[in-house]
Amino acid sequence: MKFRRLEEDEVTSFQVSPLIDIVFQLLTFFLVTATLQELEFAKEVELPIADSSLTKQAEGLQEIRLNVLADGRIKVGDEFISMDRLAAELRRVAREGGPGDKKILIRGDKQAHYGKIMRIMAACAQADLWNVSFATYQEDPNKGVQ
Repeated sequence: MKFRRLEEDEVTSFQVSPLIDIVFQLLTFFLVTATLQELEFAKEVELPIADSSLTKQAEGLQEIRLNVLADGRIKVGDEFISMDRLAAELRRVAREGGPGDKKILIRGDKQAHYGKIMRIMAACAQADLWNVSFATYQEDPNKGVQ
């Protein structure tokens, strides 16, 4: 039996081009999804400062972001919504899905009237939505230190 002898010139190499293609596709995907996520936050809302501000991602929860502007208008996504319509929409959302799978995130401007936030919280309670959070901004303790 005669075995074929490998020549010294034959070298197997690792193909890098498919790997680079996949990395660029993943990078593009994450950039696009991060940009779409930013659209739900109203830029006009200036959050109040809190002592501790934690970001918590919960699996399996539908998060509804309510932006309350300084002039008291309520913005959901790109649309301004009245208080009466918001209450009706919250009741409709609460009926869909199982209990406890909805999360309300209220992003109130620090100049917004507190009474408007209380009315939103009351509408959430009437709709039987109890997982309500407030977005705040944590001030950098090193800010101003030189």
